[in-house]
Amino acid sequence: MHPPLTTRQVAFVLGISEASLKRWCDRGVLPSARTVGGHRRLPVHGVVEFARSRGFPLAHPEVLGLPPQAGRGHAVVDRGRLDLRRALLAGDEEVFRRLAFDPWLAGQPLAEVLERGVVPALDGLGLDVLHGVAEIYQERRAIEICLRFLHEVRGLLPPPADDAPLAIGGSAEHDPYLLPAAMVDLCLREAGWRTQALGIGIPLSSLCAAVEAVRPDLFWLSVSAAPDREALVAGWAELQERAVALGTATVVGGRALDAALRPRMAATAMPIGLSGLQAWVRELGPSRIPG
Repeated sequence: MHPPLTTRQVAFVLGISEASLKRWCDRGVLPSARTVGGHRRLPVHGVVEFARSRGFPLAHPEVLGLPPQAGRGHAVVDRGRLDLRRALLAGDEEVFRRLAFDPWLAGQPLAEVLERGVVPALDGLGLDVLHGVAEIYQERRAIEICLRFLHEVRGLLPPPADDAPLAIGGSAEHDPYLLPAAMVDLCLREAGWRTQALGIGIPLSSLCAAVEAVRPDLFWLSVSAAPDREALVAGWAELQERAVALGTATVVGGRALDAALRPRMAATAMPIGLSGLQAWVRELGPSRIPG
């Protein structure tokens, strides 16, 4: 959680006068609160959301903990994809952060930044390892860099409303891929949902117990690996049946959910990719969660 900022700090971040900033606060353009002494304080997530929604460049993003010059590069994700891959291969975290933040700060949804930029860059690095062009340690290091980026973005998102719908989820036993599950959780968070990430490699019987105990509005399952398809299908059928009985919607997706497996795993929705997931949940109001 970032500490709130003073009007002087935010004016410096945005490259405007403090007087102009105060007028914007008075008009409700930027969210702010008053201290006991009457001084304005602005939440970091409010400043970031203002910049993203209005295409307002940050003059000094480093004050927010962002890379210097962040938000001044490629606003279109595809154009920075090759540079993202090079940065991950080299383990250059600062360059990667700047390249990943550029389109997001320009207003691109996180799902697009991940699907069209980060994931292809990681896939390319995986192919480099497969063909002996890169080492396994470079791939593992890249994953850690991406996980830290996701954590950083989470800290810049506005907190969900107390009455926002709740989504929980993770991956099943024998599915060790952490990054896809973390991406799903964060994309739901960006869409305004409260989220609880349960982790990876969890037996479906235990995930079913979580649905019983938490009673979420939505349960999601990331399927990046499915070495035992019969066990996955059987376990999911039990979880899906219980979720329906409790009025919990279900979503399942992932690269291992191919044309043969998909018809065997019934769910409320099977959106294609992170963008499909964000589009689906954003269409749902708190009172329109389908069971």
